[in-house]
Amino acid sequence: MVDEALIDLTQDRTSLRALYAPPAGEFTTVDVPKLPFAILDGGGPPEQTSIGAAVKALYTAIYAIRREARERMGRSFVEPPVEIVYWADDMRDLAAGNREKWHWRVQITLPVWADAQKLKDSTAKARHELGDEFAVRWEVLAEGKCVQFLHVGETDDLPEILAGLYGHYLAQQGLEPDGPYHEIYLDDWSRVAPRQRKIILRQPVRPTK
Repeated sequence: MVDEALIDLTQDRTSLRALYAPPAGEFTTVDVPKLPFAILDGGGPPEQTSIGAAVKALYTAIYAIRREARERMGRSFVEPPVEIVYWADDMRDLAAGNREKWHWRVQITLPVWADAQKLKDSTAKARHELGDEFAVRWEVLAEGKCVQFLHVGETDDLPEILAGLYGHYLAQQGLEPDGPYHEIYLDDWSRVAPRQRKIILRQPVRPTK
């Protein structure tokens, strides 16, 4: 049974554009609704090797759901992007880019009809490939008000953007962080040149106390 409070992004194109196609090169605000996700928690600092393995495992786990989505939607099917969520015990380490002190998880939004049982069944079909190392879970998240920034280009520019977000923009808007920061990768990096890669930086916020 579909949760009627969830937003069906395959039907709500306005929400889809607001969440995944913001204007490039500027901070904007967006209200992120309740969305279902397949989530895989990471461990240790966010190294490329460990994150890459987690992303591969997550795609493997949801393969049956992706296949069903293609069958349902046909040419309208769009592969949902990978999101990597980061946080730190001391949020100053996040703002300063001290990645060795960050925690992380990878997640991919699911169709509204893909509930916890669907994910469990999909994961079971891929168990021989996943092994026991990866424990994928289903969760509904509602981030609410967020500030986001669409960056086009190499990741070397991200620390400067984050410094502007945490050091200037949020304070100017009377806002403060309210939850983990994350990045949404709109491209397959194996097929896109670094200067053309699109990344959404998103930070949940609340009014400053």
